[in-house]
Amino acid sequence: MTTVTTDKAPIHDLTPEQALISGRGRHLNEATLIDLFLKSITGREQTALSATLSSRFTSLATLLSISSKELTSVEGIGIHIIPMLQVLKDASLRYNKERLPNDNLLNNENKLLDYLTSRLARENIEQFRVLFLNERHSLIKDEAQARGTVNHTPVYPREVARRAMELDATEVVLVHNHPSGDPTPSEADLIMTKHVKAALDTVGTRLVDHFIIGNGQHISFKNKNLL
Repeated sequence: MTTVTTDKAPIHDLTPEQALISGRGRHLNEATLIDLFLKSITGREQTALSATLSSRFTSLATLLSISSKELTSVEGIGIHIIPMLQVLKDASLRYNKERLPNDNLLNNENKLLDYLTSRLARENIEQFRVLFLNERHSLIKDEAQARGTVNHTPVYPREVARRAMELDATEVVLVHNHPSGDPTPSEADLIMTKHVKAALDTVGTRLVDHFIIGNGQHISFKNKNLL
């Protein structure tokens, strides 16, 4: 019996399943990934549903960011598919969080941004998160401080400072998303950051940075000299 290896075979000679197994899933288009997901969950071809989801949401990443309420409006999706989408989303978030370095989170900005992007880039409402760090720049907690609307999140500087004291955090990283995809800070963002920094200063906690996550883009307040 001859064993067929796929690790060196040309990508066009492989089935989508073989491409995934051989670590070349990045070469598959979004429609194929959605189709593979549905097939693996239901155990059969889902041609019509796959075409609908691919047309409406364009990518698997976008599909994972859609709320359960919106997904239930898709004809034929089935109640068993929605929980599995949530499982896949949670697994991807946990994977990226596990990739964060245990020591000196600030020393590997690329991994930090991978994690923040996976969590926030495709959210359709604005979310404000706070990363609390210790004196070794290690992550103590990543917490959602507030969720808002499509263009505004209420932020309470004293609550951020209070939580930093509770966790004995010496440093804080702020992060929020812009559902529009454009990470350019608004005047409200600049004012809010100054207020949070002032509140943290009163409890001896340093504001290290504030990231705004867009769609494939980000802004660092530290790098833009906005702190």
